[in-house]
Amino acid sequence: MTRRLLLVGILCTVGFLAACAKYGANEPGSKYGYSGSERCKACHPQEFASWQDSWHSKIVRPKVGAMLQEAVEKWSSDGTTPGPTVGNVTGQPFVLADVEYVVGSRWKQRYLVKNSETGNLQFMNMQFNRGSGKWEKYGQKNDWNTQCASCHTTGYRITAYDDRAGKTLKSEFAELSVGCEACHGPGATHARTTKAKDIFNPADVDIQAQTRVCGYCHIRLENEKWKTAQGNPREDFPAPKVGETHMPWDDWTQWYPTEVVIPGVQKNHPFNAEYAGDLKGLFKTDTLATTNGVFEEAKHHQQYQGFIQSKHYQLGAISCNTCHSPHAGSGKEKKASKETCIVCHDSSYTVEKYMPNTGKTADNLFVRSHTFAKNPREGGPGASDMGPPNYYGD
Repeated sequence: MTRRLLLVGILCTVGFLAACAKYGANEPGSKYGYSGSERCKACHPQEFASWQDSWHSKIVRPKVGAMLQEAVEKWSSDGTTPGPTVGNVTGQPFVLADVEYVVGSRWKQRYLVKNSETGNLQFMNMQFNRGSGKWEKYGQKNDWNTQCASCHTTGYRITAYDDRAGKTLKSEFAELSVGCEACHGPGATHARTTKAKDIFNPADVDIQAQTRVCGYCHIRLENEKWKTAQGNPREDFPAPKVGETHMPWDDWTQWYPTEVVIPGVQKNHPFNAEYAGDLKGLFKTDTLATTNGVFEEAKHHQQYQGFIQSKHYQLGAISCNTCHSPHAGSGKEKKASKETCIVCHDSSYTVEKYMPNTGKTADNLFVRSHTFAKNPREGGPGASDMGPPNYYGD
């Protein structure tokens, strides 16, 4: 098994673009003006190095060097629960050697194998919880390329769609994971001219626009306009037209409003309404939430929906970038978000107190709320309660 993993690692490293191409990845710079994050490295080495060390760069990766050590060791069983055995869409049996890509590693990790029926990637039936060290059921029965990829890649676009059947037939992307151009836009022209006017910088737009750059992916929604390869509503947010991609300056809050439900963002879909399906139980709506006047996130990747409820956002005081930096700046260290509260407040204001872990991301594992309630509730365990991940082969 070790030899096979090593061989796959060599193939993924040397022929990474070719390997990605079979799932719709463009060679950087080959289409639509994307150059790829590696191209940015030449002129922005400090920014590139800090981005490469970020979670954005690690959302989706070839398995070698990215699989959690503990997950590999417990692949057959964690002592109680068996590990992944089948693909969720096809029900076809798969083994560890069949895994092509992994999704995540900070809180949990999921595993992608090929769906031979569509040529896309599908999830396996179990995810690994880093907090508990246990396997948990994972029931996503839609191809990853047509359900999650608009935010797990850079430059994602639908390229073929069956309107009659309501299915995404083909899609492509410029780069796996959240690359430089996800937040700065296509950079081929800038790479050639090196002029600042030829690249988008979130720091140059207003607070609301800055926050929307991050909010495009840090939301939870249900999409009736675009359906998965299996014909189900998508849970991500492809651009309005076939062949188009999201640009960081887009005001996506105005995209096809009657065909997508974004609770809390749209006036006709309030935070405290009752929702069904994946949107059920989206926010805390108990007495404490009503008293505070904010509805904390009860699931993960809803940071935008939490933050826009805060006075921080409503008063135009800060954006996501005020406390978070996706990478270091020229001659500047990357921000430590936990240390930014004291810039404006005294030392009693801590993320542990005012940003409790309310959004469930796995069994007994939670991510931080961004509502900044005056009387915050007590949160559960989160990423700060775990050490850094150990990867197989490191």
